[in-house]
Amino acid sequence: MTGKDNFDFIVAGSGAAGLVGAIAARRCGLRPLIVEKSGQWGGTTAISGGVLWVPQNDLMKSEGAQDSSEAAHSYLRALIGQEADAHAIAKAEAFLQHAPQMARMLAQEGVRWIRTKDHPDYYPEMPGSSIGRTIESAPFDGRRLGERFKTMRLADLDLPAINSGQYGTLTRARTSPGLFLAAARVMLGHKIRTWLGAKPLGNGRALVAALMKIAMEQEIPIRLSTRLVELICEQGAVTGVVVDSGGKRERLNAAAGVLLAAGGFARNAGLRASLQGRTQFWTNAIPEDEGDAFTLGTAIGAGRELTEGCWWMPSIQTGPDQNGLALGLRALPGSIIVDASAKRYMNEARSYMATGKIMYEHGAANERHWLIMDGRFLKRYMFAELSQKSIRDQMLENGFLHRAETLSALAVKCGIDPAILQNTIDRFNGFARHGVDEDFRRGQTAYDCYWADPNHRPNPSLGEIRTPPFWAAVVRPGDLGTNGGLKTDHHGCVLGTDERPIAGLYAAGNASGSPFRHTYPGAGATIAAAATFGYCAAMHAAGCGSNRQA
Repeated sequence: MTGKDNFDFIVAGSGAAGLVGAIAARRCGLRPLIVEKSGQWGGTTAISGGVLWVPQNDLMKSEGAQDSSEAAHSYLRALIGQEADAHAIAKAEAFLQHAPQMARMLAQEGVRWIRTKDHPDYYPEMPGSSIGRTIESAPFDGRRLGERFKTMRLADLDLPAINSGQYGTLTRARTSPGLFLAAARVMLGHKIRTWLGAKPLGNGRALVAALMKIAMEQEIPIRLSTRLVELICEQGAVTGVVVDSGGKRERLNAAAGVLLAAGGFARNAGLRASLQGRTQFWTNAIPEDEGDAFTLGTAIGAGRELTEGCWWMPSIQTGPDQNGLALGLRALPGSIIVDASAKRYMNEARSYMATGKIMYEHGAANERHWLIMDGRFLKRYMFAELSQKSIRDQMLENGFLHRAETLSALAVKCGIDPAILQNTIDRFNGFARHGVDEDFRRGQTAYDCYWADPNHRPNPSLGEIRTPPFWAAVVRPGDLGTNGGLKTDHHGCVLGTDERPIAGLYAAGNASGSPFRHTYPGAGATIAAAATFGYCAAMHAAGCGSNRQA
């Protein structure tokens, strides 16, 4: 069970955390190897929006956008809370220090960043919040990867290479001739580029492709369908791993260390039950997100942190094991969410992290809550799932969607009180007419309005529900994955149950505890944290002090 190797730093996982960790390690003179248990590389990052929340990033500086270290620190300190201990504060401050360095390093290696200039932070009411801290990879042509492209997760997905700022425009394409033409140009451009032989990639696929291109140029090897099954410890330090590929086990030495970047435990029902007390969950994580890193780390004495948490994402249920993300569905005018008693209980347009948590605490995991919409809403706006008749029919057949000509009939189908639903809708419609949500203040922050309709008056997020047919979709407290795991310090070193670093063992991304604790600062915070601590771990393993300056 031994094997020869020419590497000294083993990286488990090929999402943003793993790829960035391997790239940083190679720049520092280490010889990294990436092992990926799936037959596809890219991890959860590949199926994501692919954006990174990086305060004080270089694009902000070059474009003259206002941000400051003081503002970023104030914002993050307010989010992690006054009860945060020195450990939590150190991790948050390490993120703020190293995230811009990480992004700069990748730019030096060839990633072409673009900035979402109008995306607000997720808690705009907090001190130090800002707009435009989110960056993402520019569209990428998959042909540049050669044969490696064929094994990328979602390589066969045929979607336009749009950036995150275009989602809202496409959703509202039916609302004006100008937006319709803009959407048509996007679709036509995609068809032409594909016809000419290009493989246009956007969002998460563009990001992982850009990172993989760097890894290929640095000649970093990757082994697919190779699962990490054991951490080798000698005299209290991790010095290697055992991997399994096709039933054949092999020991690999890791003189500089091992980086666990293999995701969280979103798909592990046993860990969900024991660590979170949840027997029901609706996750959008990839199938391989089974807690491998957590299990291997704790087996050798690693501590854990924040394991009760997840990255909340309200989701409509499209099938028994299928979910659709509810972003614009909650914020655009013409929809509300009600509980099993037919009452509203929150500002539906808040960030998905805040909304999902409120839903869970309000009992949405144990009873059906409903997204109520009218006919005008579904005709006016376009959505990935509900705008497709085949998916609507599937949802109707499974009881996850109901349609009726009256609100009373809709309530009966949902099993909720018709009179209470009518009163809820009447009250909300009054708010919509006057432009002020007197109950939950929906539409009064920059974030509420980001996914809304800027041309709708008087409030871009409030619209009357009055045009039949009326629709109700089951909405769940879904998630994008877990955000707690192995306990790590500000270098990305895994800490033992005795709070001391386990020499040679690092973790980043959802394999570790989030530097943001139970909050989600802004668009791309998950990927930014994963990439930043993958970078920090590699730098620490190599003994490098700081990023090379541009």
